[in-house]
Amino acid sequence: MRNNTILIIAAILALVSGCGNKEEQKPEKNVGLSTSIKGDSTLYGLACDGCTDSVLVFLSGKGGDPVTYDIIEARKRQRIIGHPSVGDWVCLIVNGKDKKKADLVIDLDQLKGEWVNLEKPIKRESAAMGSMPVIDKEAMAEIDSMLEEQMKPVEIGFALKRSYTAQPIGYQYSRNQSKDSPVIYPTPKRYTEWHIYNGKLVLTERSRSLDSLQAAKEKPNSDTVDILFMVKDTLRIRYKDGTEKGYYRKN
Repeated sequence: MRNNTILIIAAILALVSGCGNKEEQKPEKNVGLSTSIKGDSTLYGLACDGCTDSVLVFLSGKGGDPVTYDIIEARKRQRIIGHPSVGDWVCLIVNGKDKKKADLVIDLDQLKGEWVNLEKPIKRESAAMGSMPVIDKEAMAEIDSMLEEQMKPVEIGFALKRSYTAQPIGYQYSRNQSKDSPVIYPTPKRYTEWHIYNGKLVLTERSRSLDSLQAAKEKPNSDTVDILFMVKDTLRIRYKDGTEKGYYRKN
């Protein structure tokens, strides 16, 4: 029994040394050791020592020995999302014809974070504008000044967190504004979950007000988007309708 324990500990130490020594690095909760969702062809695991601009050394979450994938073509097509570092939790799509090549690589650790862009409020149209009392130029200038102050852009976006949870950024602007406010603030989508499905990013909205039983019956709303590129502080995605959005990293 003691010998078996020693062998298990030795195997774990070998895996850790082969894929970096990040103390904070832990496999994500509920990420499937093979795939996270039925029908997902994405492979999940760790980037290991030996990764370069042309190869990814990958240790599958299912275990086994690290596998080296050719990523030259994927890099030319800008399908290396992020810059995989030793010990990072990553995912990849294997080429259908050549199992030694990866068509897509996403650094999931680098994808996590707070992503925002600047959006301006819009002026609220009032049906009662025509019946407003006449005011002097000084008062009008003061109103215009206040309106200009409220028209400043605000940060709107989403946070992608550990364990595939998400939350909106900037929701407080629309939630806290008065009905009498002269502007309408943009409302971010209230994403609560995220995951990867066949190389695409899926952002899911679920109601936070429902209890667990109601939430299980609820059909969530999801946006499935293509990640066009990601560098250290920039993320660009494309929605199904062709709309592209760029974000900068807030944290």
